[in-house]
Amino acid sequence: MAYYRLYFLNGSNRIEHFREFEAITDLVAMAQADEWRTLGAMELWSGQRKVRRWEPLQPSPELRARSATRALRATG
Repeated sequence: MAYYRLYFLNGSNRIEHFREFEAITDLVAMAQADEWRTLGAMELWSGQRKVRRWEPLQPSPELRARSATRALRATG
């Protein structure tokens, strides 16, 4: 198992928050990160190695609703 940290970035590419988790491979880690996708940019790191970057998404009504639902789950 490898250790990963998924950074959620704001519009200035500064870290807003992050999630730490373990995964068997980079592909599994990327699939997990996709489950936590938000509208903003994200970067997945394993130690000093950047695995992947997701660019910010253009908000669609469906994506805004999904993002809001995830934010509510995370806070409560």
